[in-house]
Amino acid sequence: MNDTPTFDIRKALLQKQATLLAGHDSLRGMTGHGTTLGDNDEKEWAEILRGFLPERYCVGPVFAVDHRGNQSQQIDVAIYDRNFSPLWFGQRDSTSLIPVESVYAIFEVKPLLDKVYLDAAREKVASVRNLARTTAPIPHAGGTFQAVDLDNRSILGGILAAKTGWTTVDGSVKALKEHLPVLGRLDSLNIGIALDALAFDFTPNAQIGAPAQTVNTSDISFHTSNQLIRFAARLFRLLQSIGTVPAIDMAAYERALD
Repeated sequence: MNDTPTFDIRKALLQKQATLLAGHDSLRGMTGHGTTLGDNDEKEWAEILRGFLPERYCVGPVFAVDHRGNQSQQIDVAIYDRNFSPLWFGQRDSTSLIPVESVYAIFEVKPLLDKVYLDAAREKVASVRNLARTTAPIPHAGGTFQAVDLDNRSILGGILAAKTGWTTVDGSVKALKEHLPVLGRLDSLNIGIALDALAFDFTPNAQIGAPAQTVNTSDISFHTSNQLIRFAARLFRLLQSIGTVPAIDMAAYERALD
């Protein structure tokens, strides 16, 4: 007789998906015949992401800035570091101003996933990736870790939507294949979701720290059932592939005082 206890992973994941949606009426309504998201859509999506990400990640609206004084557009929902990143710049209208080196991922929140809103998300993503990031060695007890190659620490970009703007799920997949740019561009998107229809992502199988890849849209995965928990799992895998954000060269920012 086998007395080894068992655990139903599928059931647990589906229960987590239900829990993530349970407290968000407007988002939950999108899985049926609800209306568009209300004024709190960014807050609700931020809460959804916090509901499954480890506590090492901060989630919320940001402006990203670089050591040259450049600033991104306002980002609806960002995933960023707090363990190693200084809070130098405060807030503007409840939106944190953070060094671009702190950013793991950025998302544009829209009521629909369609061509117009995809383009808007791509513009927001490019406004962050265009900023100049620094990197620095990290001393440790046994010596020094070399400064990371920023090409291997690409900032993730994505879109969070309540509904698809195309008529069918198959039509959504076809349109996304047509309209999503290849990875490796400043405005490429790594991941996204329309709650009522599908999620998409490109999740590389390469090991952490492997060189960045430029791929065709045919390499993007589409998930047309249990899309929220699929999105959550793939986002976490993408974050794992990044590892840790680059160490900030604090001297570069300090030069602004001279």
